[in-house]
Amino acid sequence: HFGSRRPLLLRMKVDRSLVEDPLVYDIIYFSPVEVGDERYTHKLYFQTDVYSRTWPKPIVEKMSAQTEELRHVELSIHPFDASFKRRHREGVLFHCKTALAYLDAREARIAMKLCAVAEPATKSSESRVMEDQQLDLDFLRITALSVMACAARRVKFYQKAVDALSEAKDICLGGGEDSRVHPLMTALTLLNLSAVLGDIDHDEHGLRWGLEALNLLYTFFAKNPLPQIVQAYYLALACHNAGLMNVKLGKWPEAVELVNEGIEFTKVLSEQDDDGLHKKLIAVGAQAKHVPEGFLTEAVNALNGWGEERGVWNLSHWDFSNCEILEKIHVLRHSTTLKRLIVDHVQEEPRRIEADDVSLLRFIFAVVSCTCLEEFSISGVDFDARKVWRLVRKPSYLETSWYASPLNFKEIHDAQRPQNAQYAEIFTKFNSFSRSLALLLAVIGNECEGLDVSRNNIDDRNIMALVRALRCQERPSHTRPVCTLILTGNGLGVNSAKELAKTWIPLLPEELEAHSAPEAVPRSSAPGEMPLESAKTGAESAIQHGVTALDMSDNSIGDEGLELLTTGIAHFRRFSVLKADAIGIGPRGCLALTQLQATQLELLSLSNNRLGPEGIEVVSTAMLLCSWLHTLRLDDCDIDTFAAPALAALLRNHGQLREVSLNRNRLESSGAITLCKGAGASQSLQVLHLAYNGITTEAAAEAIADMMKSCSNLHEMSLSGNQLEVDAMPHIGRALEHSKLLTIHLEDMNLNQTSISNFLNHGAAEMQDLQVMLLSGNPIGDEGFEVMGECLSIGLTDLHLSNCNLSSASQVSLQNLLSLSPHLRTLDLSRNSLGPNGCTEMVKWIMDNPKEHVALRSLELSDGQLGNEGFLQLLPILGSLTHLGVGNNGITSAGLEAIMKSKQLIQLKCLDLSGNKIDEKGLQALTERFTKEHKRSLWNPKQVTSSIDKVILTNNDISPGLAASTEVFLKVSTPLLSVLW
Repeated sequence: HFGSRRPLLLRMKVDRSLVEDPLVYDIIYFSPVEVGDERYTHKLYFQTDVYSRTWPKPIVEKMSAQTEELRHVELSIHPFDASFKRRHREGVLFHCKTALAYLDAREARIAMKLCAVAEPATKSSESRVMEDQQLDLDFLRITALSVMACAARRVKFYQKAVDALSEAKDICLGGGEDSRVHPLMTALTLLNLSAVLGDIDHDEHGLRWGLEALNLLYTFFAKNPLPQIVQAYYLALACHNAGLMNVKLGKWPEAVELVNEGIEFTKVLSEQDDDGLHKKLIAVGAQAKHVPEGFLTEAVNALNGWGEERGVWNLSHWDFSNCEILEKIHVLRHSTTLKRLIVDHVQEEPRRIEADDVSLLRFIFAVVSCTCLEEFSISGVDFDARKVWRLVRKPSYLETSWYASPLNFKEIHDAQRPQNAQYAEIFTKFNSFSRSLALLLAVIGNECEGLDVSRNNIDDRNIMALVRALRCQERPSHTRPVCTLILTGNGLGVNSAKELAKTWIPLLPEELEAHSAPEAVPRSSAPGEMPLESAKTGAESAIQHGVTALDMSDNSIGDEGLELLTTGIAHFRRFSVLKADAIGIGPRGCLALTQLQATQLELLSLSNNRLGPEGIEVVSTAMLLCSWLHTLRLDDCDIDTFAAPALAALLRNHGQLREVSLNRNRLESSGAITLCKGAGASQSLQVLHLAYNGITTEAAAEAIADMMKSCSNLHEMSLSGNQLEVDAMPHIGRALEHSKLLTIHLEDMNLNQTSISNFLNHGAAEMQDLQVMLLSGNPIGDEGFEVMGECLSIGLTDLHLSNCNLSSASQVSLQNLLSLSPHLRTLDLSRNSLGPNGCTEMVKWIMDNPKEHVALRSLELSDGQLGNEGFLQLLPILGSLTHLGVGNNGITSAGLEAIMKSKQLIQLKCLDLSGNKIDEKGLQALTERFTKEHKRSLWNPKQVTSSIDKVILTNNDISPGLAASTEVFLKVSTPLLSVLW
């Protein structure tokens, strides 16, 4: 009856043996809980033809006789003994049960009349009779009044119901703390009164008695436990009633608390036992929380692991209003069963999303903090909820079917945590809302040094969300602040730069509220209002952690955008790295860089901007004031001879500048001379790149040579692309002998046999320190290579001779090179016409020497016209190399099949077979070989077996279907082998 206007359907039923106290049994009998079968059989009895829709005259006459007997007792005509007390109590109770049976049979008017007949038998003018505990007329009267009220309410005689229950309430509370009425009866009476008062919109009054009833129930059950489902039912019923009153009064937080509490109690009840309470509570909760009823149903299911898709909650159909987000946060903080969350907003023009960044930030905070959540899917991309830098790989059919092996190394592809979380091009197809959500997730859940969100079509709206997350002052304990932010190629403009600049501006006290993500978010006091925690003040408003490195390259922010950006960065002293290549700035934009002197700037990259000599002069002056600067990159910045003096002054006077890159500018010979005079005076310069600057003259070469010798810390130099005169190269060669240079770039300088011989002093040069030499793109030829093989540094570790006009005639020179350079680890001979026999002597020499005496590990021979024959000649050294590149060599399936069917040990990290003529037969040979090797390693892990980590098969005669099917097969049978198709 309580809180329900529909006909009573008895669904809550407990066994009679569970309720031992007879008085408690009688109280529960007249409530919506059925104990045993008595009430049901009573109902059936009075639905027989004798009584159905008929006034029960015999029962009424019997009750009247019992009332008359009570009057005789009052006049002392009849003895007031135990027999009378028992008979009178049982008679009145039976009469009330009869009235209840008629009420259950939907004969409410008859039930009301029967209660009226019983009413005189429940009161007496004699105090000795009224106060007798065995007779307990108070209990009988409250019971009769309660049944009458329920019947009156059924036929909408609300005032009659209120009058009856008000009288019952007065009896219950009449004695105060010494009341003789059982506390359970008092609680149920007040609960019933509260429901009826709600019917006539006396909500304040009804709420008072409803809360009093709930309090009495808690107190009673704490000391007198009933069966768990009975307690849960009564408490859920009381919570629903009080929650409904609070909703009608607009007391949203109180209603939410009561609904949540009531739903917790319904967990104990089965769907058959809860009498619809679960759905009623959700309906009330939806109003209190200002969310759709269907949404709250899903939220409750997600919280408790109910519903068809247990552990999965799809949020794609909801609007992300602030009120919905509050409920999502509640679920994420309290669920122990939710495993997967889905947000699939992929349409081009999605419905209006109401959430602001503060709300979304707190939602993401809850997502990352949810310990049971395993996966968060946004627009088809699955993130590991606890390690958001790791995207979840969807298992193939074979991995999830009975084909899957228990030893399939499921976790073998789990990447180690990278320095920067890689999200480049991941969010490209997301709509703006989903992209903002993903950016918030990436920042709040970050465990890496930084984030790479390049080429993701990030817009101004997304930048606002990103900045909000970056400025967040609190984060989950297992995460860390983002220090490096890579935003290249996103098409960002001036507005984005203006918004991004806020990342480094200290928060005002009033802003701290909106940039916190507290552990406990209170329910708002008005619909849609997002509550905030108390603000921090004073020194706490400064940013404690912030982005120290920013890459804004390939975004059109222009001069104005850079000025706005540096204005914000200047507030954060620990900022150290700014990469702003190709952002469309000119000389005017360079003025903004003077603001960076307030930071600890260590690296500045402004490549591919039209700075010109005016801009370079400004940059040089500004960087002199940045005492922490150690790296300056100004490639392709339209730097000419007139900019050289400013750069020379910077190199001469800056005490920390270690690396300067000026590739692809127009310094020319005169500018290089001026620059080298300043560089030669530097005590810190270690790396100088001057590639493709039009440097040609012997005088310029002399200046470069003098700089190389005088600059004691210089260890890397690039002169690639400068077509030096023939007489210029000896200066560079002699300088190498007397310098500390470890790496030199001399690519594409038109060095031929003569110039390379001059460079190496006709074979007499001694370069003991040089380790890395890049000579690709020079027509050195076989004769020039012969000279090189005789006098290159004994400490050489990397040599690049791609496209140097070498042929098979260089076999002996190649052997000499390896024998005289025992530390050579990387050799690039690609794009040389070596032919099938070009490596014969080299392979023979390697095989004739112990493996530990041969340092070569990476060999690049692509575009070398090797064919199958040349590929087979490399077979003996496949056990000692880690990388072999034989792409575009005309290798067919026959060649690969011969390699795979050999018993020679193969241990490569990478085999590049791209651009050849390999088809299905070759692919089959590859998979067969390494499937067998994998099985052998499982049986005996200590046995040395062949392995390849990665095979590159792009641009071969392999169809997409064959590639896809083979990929699936390899994931199961050979999980350690990855193939790039």
